[in-house]
Amino acid sequence: MKVIPEEEYRSYIAEAQSIAFCTVYPTAVAEGIQSGHIYKGSSCTVFRCHNGFTFVSGAPDGEDTAELHRLITNEGAKLLTDDSSLCEALSAMGGVGSFLRDNYSFPHNTAPYSELPKGYALKTIDEKVFNCLKGRVVPADFWADYEQFSANGRGMCVMYGSEPVSWAFTAAVSSSEADIGIETAEAHRRRGLAIAAAAAVMGEVLPQRRPVWGCHQSNKGSAHTAEKLGFVKAASCVMIKKAQ
Repeated sequence: MKVIPEEEYRSYIAEAQSIAFCTVYPTAVAEGIQSGHIYKGSSCTVFRCHNGFTFVSGAPDGEDTAELHRLITNEGAKLLTDDSSLCEALSAMGGVGSFLRDNYSFPHNTAPYSELPKGYALKTIDEKVFNCLKGRVVPADFWADYEQFSANGRGMCVMYGSEPVSWAFTAAVSSSEADIGIETAEAHRRRGLAIAAAAAVMGEVLPQRRPVWGCHQSNKGSAHTAEKLGFVKAASCVMIKKAQ
């Protein structure tokens, strides 16, 4: 595949937006808002985001499919696709696993409001918090650095004293959408902390950008949080990544 130079990324915005089940990630790369790579194959275009999420516009031929398999197995790409034929071809090559994901849209014009329990406080994710957050879903995994995040992203952290225990942030941002990512420390779950943090972030991105949400179908907690916030299921896809 041909590596597209960054100065040409914006010419691929229309292709990024054609990936209807999860437009925000490839569009964020094409618009130059977040770091990533764009590759041109013989019959498709590939968008690879900073966190590894990878998307395809078009119908990959055998050569393109082999290159996608290499990106997944050798370079940590996580392909999100709704193309069943591509899923079958990649699975047949071996060394990959697949996971069903649901994508949610937000049909409302205003963000919900949720109060925190006593003893907790909301704090904007500043540079110190950005660099100290640890977990499976943290801003540093989605943004190249704090400078890029502070210029284009939003984030709120729930503090318990001086300890960050739950956070919500924009994991991907395009000119029209913002994907919300969340995480809560296990000892502080089931207290509505993620809902309060996510609602605050949604309030910051609306009305300029429409919030969206995505999670594995097996992640019932994330799905429940999305629904409590007012998100509705919009589309499904498959994530293909290197087998563990």
